[in-house]
Amino acid sequence: MGEYYNEQLFTVSSIDEDPIEALVRRGARVMLQAALEQEVNEYLERPRHQRTSSEEDFRGYRNGYAQERKLSVGSGTIKVKVPRVSDVPTDQEPFESEIVKPYQRRSKTLDAVFPKLFIEGLATRDFEPALRCLMGEAAALSPSTISRLNAGFKAEDEDWTKSSLASLPIVYVWVDGIYIKAGIADERACLLIVMGADVTGQKHLLAMEEGFRESKESWGGVLRRLKARGMNEPALATGDGSLGFWAAAGEVWRQTKQQRCWVHKMRNVLDKLPQRERAEAAKSLRAVYLSRTREEARSKVLALAKSWKSLYDRAAECLLDDLDRMLAYFDFPVEHHKHLRTTNPIESIFASVRLRTRAMKRLRSPRSAVYLIFQIVKRAAKSLQRLSHAEKLRHIALPSQMSRQTALAA
Repeated sequence: MGEYYNEQLFTVSSIDEDPIEALVRRGARVMLQAALEQEVNEYLERPRHQRTSSEEDFRGYRNGYAQERKLSVGSGTIKVKVPRVSDVPTDQEPFESEIVKPYQRRSKTLDAVFPKLFIEGLATRDFEPALRCLMGEAAALSPSTISRLNAGFKAEDEDWTKSSLASLPIVYVWVDGIYIKAGIADERACLLIVMGADVTGQKHLLAMEEGFRESKESWGGVLRRLKARGMNEPALATGDGSLGFWAAAGEVWRQTKQQRCWVHKMRNVLDKLPQRERAEAAKSLRAVYLSRTREEARSKVLALAKSWKSLYDRAAECLLDDLDRMLAYFDFPVEHHKHLRTTNPIESIFASVRLRTRAMKRLRSPRSAVYLIFQIVKRAAKSLQRLSHAEKLRHIALPSQMSRQTALAA
């Protein structure tokens, strides 16, 4: 690097400039320029000012530099000159720098960091005011630039939606419809979510698609596409009171047991009671789903509904509605009941999604919302906890296994 060292490059140009940042940027420029010069030496197979020994060894001439390039790196924005080579023999590949590609304006690290900052909550319009002081006035930080870098989200989402699930035996699934502000209309967009737990207890996001509210047709399309990707019928599906999902599940997952979410049920019941009764009613409802046996839970439900019948008949009817589906979790290991009674696995992971999307006010379109939310969920999924006593999952018979056993018995 010695021949390219220039002491002037390591001087601070302004009394107001941070000397450490100035030295780092100037040092980076010297190192990068030296690497570019060495790249030409290796291409020509001779250092500067050295002639070739014969015409057979000739590989071209140095031909000055391309226009000075402003390149944004982690330490800021620096200026470099990319060397040019002319008179390259026709049977030889023309010179092109492997370090600084044509039209490149940022390091690959920054190209990877900017989308991550967007996922973490920095809006496209906020990159410039937030990072200009660090990256310099010449850095490419416009909203359109950031949007182009985020275009990779689409490809990742499309690859994921086509990935095979055949080698991932799913035991339990949780489903829910998440509503977000997206598009130009006043209505909120609905994202249909399916999460599942495999035989090791690990949770996975299996599907996330736009839906027309939570209709049977929309849910049916989601479930059929999961089946086409090789997913097995799960042993149990937990969801809210959406009639669309249960109708679709009854056609696509015919042998899957169905469990309604107790959190959603409690909200519906409490909404039909006066405010003064809700605290005590909530305790009674929690006592129901914490029962040790199905018979005990059913007995408590009937007693509670009877006590409400005369004054709060709507609350009693709501509590009794779909009671068998409310107690389906008793068919599975008691250690898993806390996981199966509610759609909390979806609610917990989408808490961070709501924070992120709420800060954005309204996403441009439902499709772009899917791409962004997929990235947020993918990041959050790394911290998902496995199901308790996951070893018991291996002893739960899946519908496909039961079908094979029935066929063999016949």
